[in-house]
Amino acid sequence: MIALEDQPALVLHALGQTPRIERVTISPPGPGEVLVRILASGVCHTDIGSVQYARTTPVILGHEGAGIVAALGEGVAHLAIGDHVAINWQAKCGTCRNCVSGRRQFCEGILGTSEPRVHLEGKPLAVLLNAGTFCPYVVVPASGAVPIRNDMPFAVAALLGCAVATGVGAAMFSAKVQPGDDVVVIGCGGVGLNTVQGARLANARAIIAVDRDPEKLALARRLGATHAVDSTAETVLDAVMKVTSDRGVDHAFELVGRTDLMVEALGLLARGGRLTLVGAAGREDEMAFKPRGFMSKQQTICGCIYGDVQPERDLPMLADWYADGRLELDALHTSTIGINDLPALFEPGYRQTGIRTVVSFEEFA
Repeated sequence: MIALEDQPALVLHALGQTPRIERVTISPPGPGEVLVRILASGVCHTDIGSVQYARTTPVILGHEGAGIVAALGEGVAHLAIGDHVAINWQAKCGTCRNCVSGRRQFCEGILGTSEPRVHLEGKPLAVLLNAGTFCPYVVVPASGAVPIRNDMPFAVAALLGCAVATGVGAAMFSAKVQPGDDVVVIGCGGVGLNTVQGARLANARAIIAVDRDPEKLALARRLGATHAVDSTAETVLDAVMKVTSDRGVDHAFELVGRTDLMVEALGLLARGGRLTLVGAAGREDEMAFKPRGFMSKQQTICGCIYGDVQPERDLPMLADWYADGRLELDALHTSTIGINDLPALFEPGYRQTGIRTVVSFEEFA
C-alpha cells in the first residue's frame, strides 16, 4: 500500500492558536496497526480544551470517531477490511503491572503507533490521544479499532468512543452505582447525559440532573433523570436534600470541570458517599475543601477517565444497547458539519450549542 497524500486534517500548531486545516500524508499501517477510513467524528470538550492544554504541538485534533477498516498491518487477525469500527483512544499495552493484574483501566503504557504515521510537509505530526480523528484516515494500534455492528449510523457510532463510554461507564463501572442508590449529575452535556443513562441502567432510585440550560434538563429527564434542577433558579443543595429526605446522595458526578462545583458536590453527599470527577479541570486548578467532615463521613473522591470501560468488550455492548433501545443516542447528535467548518468551533469566544456536533467525512468516502 502506498501513502495517502493530500488529506485534510485539523492541526493545532501552537497553544492558544486557532487550529487550521492542513493537507497531510498518511503512511500505511505498520505491524500490529490498522488504517481506518473515518466517516464521522464527534467534537468533544477535550478537543476544544486541547487548544490550551495539549501536551505537544503540532498535533491533529479529534479522538471520538468511527469508520471502516481500510487496511491491516502485519499480524492483525481480529479485523477484516470493511469492518465497521469505533475508535478506542486507550489501546491498552497488556504488559504493565496494572494490565497483568486485571486492572486494565489503569494501564500505564497506553499504545500509540510504533512511529509517526502522519506527516505535514515531510515532518511528523502528533495525533491527539493516539487517534487524531479530524482527518479522513487514521492509523491506530490494532486494539484502537474496535469492531461494532454494521447497522449503526456512523454519526452515532462515533460517540461511543468517548461521550457514551465515559458517561455510561462513569456510573456503571467507575462509581459502580447500585440499585436503589441516589445520584446527582452536575452538568448535562454529552457526557453528563450519558452518566444519567448509566445511572438509569444501574437502576438508581433518584437521578437528579443539574444544569443551567432548560433544554438540556428536559433531555436529561427523557434519558432517565427523575428530577431536574435549574441551578440558576434554585439552590442545588436544597433541591437535593428535599429529594433525599435530607440524607444526601450516594453518588455525585461533576461533569463541568469547575472546582467550585466539585466542592459543592461534596456537600451533597450522604455518609459513605462518593464524588466522581469526570469533567476536566485546568491543569493548574486546585480544589480546596475541609477534610475533617469528609473523613468523618467516610466519603470518597475518585477521578474518572474513559468511564473505566474495557473498550473491546464495552463499545460493542453499548452499540448493542443502542440497537435494542436501552441507550438513546440519536438525541445527542444535534448537528453535522464538514471539516472545513470545523476551525470556527475553536475560535475564541465561540459558544457551542446543542449536545454533540459531528464532523462528517462522507464526502471523502
